[in-house]
Amino acid sequence: MTTSAMEATTEQPAQTPTSPRDAARRTWRKVAGSAMSGYGALIFLILIAATFSVAAPTTFPTWDNAKAVLADQSIPGILALAAILPLAAGEFDLSLGGVLGFSAIFATWASNGGLPWPLVALLTLLLGACIGGLNAFLVVKVRVNAFIATLGVSTLLAGGNLYLTNSSLLTLDSHSFAQLTITRVGGMQVVLAYFLALAVVLWFAMERTPFGRYLRATGMGRDAARLSGVRTGRFLTTAFVAAGALAALAGLLQASRSGSVPPGIGPDFLLPAYAAAFLGATTIKAGYFNVWGTVVGVFLLAVGSNGLTLLGAQTWVTNLFNGAALIVAVAASVLLTRSRTARAST
Repeated sequence: MTTSAMEATTEQPAQTPTSPRDAARRTWRKVAGSAMSGYGALIFLILIAATFSVAAPTTFPTWDNAKAVLADQSIPGILALAAILPLAAGEFDLSLGGVLGFSAIFATWASNGGLPWPLVALLTLLLGACIGGLNAFLVVKVRVNAFIATLGVSTLLAGGNLYLTNSSLLTLDSHSFAQLTITRVGGMQVVLAYFLALAVVLWFAMERTPFGRYLRATGMGRDAARLSGVRTGRFLTTAFVAAGALAALAGLLQASRSGSVPPGIGPDFLLPAYAAAFLGATTIKAGYFNVWGTVVGVFLLAVGSNGLTLLGAQTWVTNLFNGAALIVAVAASVLLTRSRTARAST
């Protein structure tokens, strides 16, 4: 067979040329898909804000309402930041709401007992870190399932709440302690500055230091990380202790800002914190628990609840919205993780 005949035999059929319109359509779909997978929660936040602005033009899109939303969500936001530390390490901490509540009650009780607020703040943070250390001991050393261990600790803390408050509302007496959060900076309550400062510090720790890399390695595959030389127990312990300290800080600020604490405070903060954390795992750095995605999740839930309230929705609608957001966020996070794993295996 001649060379020309062989070339004719092996010649591939000519491909149909792609029209500029088809190429533009595919490019648009690729860009839109990338935006939705990486910034879907942020886009949804913008859309619902625009929707509520149209539906309630005299109440929702106002500076006063924006300031109220930002201030009100700063403390739940700090608890959401606490939640992503154990989550990044592959564990849940269901005691965070209980730590917030017990810390708020302890801080109020200690302040009313005559201690200066700086000492109260220090003791409260140490208390939260110790509770986190107890969680770490049960999970890392005793190897109790994290769900069971942290749920049990949360129940213990609920009993402590009833003991310290004598099952009644506890009112803060110290004005200087209250000034810790009601002070305004640039027209905004200073509690928002605490939230944003903590977000920056935690972002740097998780994204720009070896701690963050090893923490994520622990969460993505503990056995593999251990075989690679990562001291997974140390990083998991650090995650629980830091989460406990942050939850205690949230409780301290809640006591200062509200001026009174009921004996049942705490559990209501837990679900929004986890909803925000899982929403955060679907945006900015999709597939990973990350700080700025969590911040977006916090304000998405806040804007949704605030808008529904201004439109006259019943109180149960807020719980319905938060619960639905958590389910959708977890499902989206699982699908993104599965998609990332499938791409890595191909």
